[in-house]
Amino acid sequence: MNSFLTSCEVFLFKMDKVLSFVFLSLMAGCVSGLNSERYIPQHCKMVNPNTPCVCKDEYGNYVDLRPLAWKNRTARFMDHPPADDDGHVYSFNPCYGFLEKSLNDTLGCLNVASCRVNKARTEFVDIGIQQGAVFGHFDNGNLSLTYISKDKKRTTILSLYCDLNQEKSTLRAVGDMGRFYWLQLRSKHCCPMNESSIQAYLGNDLTLGADEAGNITRVPQPPTVPPPVTITHGPSPHNKDLRKITFLLTGILIMCSVILLVLVGGLFWQYLRRKPYSQYAMIPTEDILENQKYPY
Repeated sequence: MNSFLTSCEVFLFKMDKVLSFVFLSLMAGCVSGLNSERYIPQHCKMVNPNTPCVCKDEYGNYVDLRPLAWKNRTARFMDHPPADDDGHVYSFNPCYGFLEKSLNDTLGCLNVASCRVNKARTEFVDIGIQQGAVFGHFDNGNLSLTYISKDKKRTTILSLYCDLNQEKSTLRAVGDMGRFYWLQLRSKHCCPMNESSIQAYLGNDLTLGADEAGNITRVPQPPTVPPPVTITHGPSPHNKDLRKITFLLTGILIMCSVILLVLVGGLFWQYLRRKPYSQYAMIPTEDILENQKYPY
């Protein structure tokens, strides 16, 4: 009996170590996935039409492209060729219009959000302006911005790809898709952020542009207090994910406990069914030997 109990103790100790390792691994994986995962807003409403690059989503968080914008009337992303090299390059600047044209051109791209230029730099075509930009969804449901040219003949769709690990924002020009021009922006600024993570936007735009814009003169401005607003925060998607993870881990822990109980019960049942001492023959006592009659 003692050897059986010792074996059970060793077995339970090993199983406890295994289950603890599995539980901690699952918890670490779930927490890591929770921290790295960013949701795509389903409804992101433009905050201010005069700054058409900030929207507020259904959870009260903001997508704010102002840190990427240049205000010196040049494009932050200048002359990007598409992958298929269609003989043109594309320029884009969020939030504020820019100018791109030849020296003698009186038309060209004047106060636009996006411009298409042939490689000879003789044709500068407006393919979208800031006014009237609309947040929506495109490319498998990713958040997007749609721009329309001044003459309403050309459209540019900018897909916003959230990437918190992307320190340097990048623009990819897909090019002419027939009915519209497609640009793709990958940046951490495409991710939803809470209100405290972005700069003030009501009444005073404090963002002058990206750090790379060394030629921009930053004029200090006194801080202004925005008028009081009531912001209703909906349930955070991360809280929902955390509840799901908690239920999942609880279910796994209960399942492991049941399996452990079944294994221990099976071992105990096998022990009870054994026939102890079946391998030994009974030794006669002295009384039996004394009463036994021996023939002469």
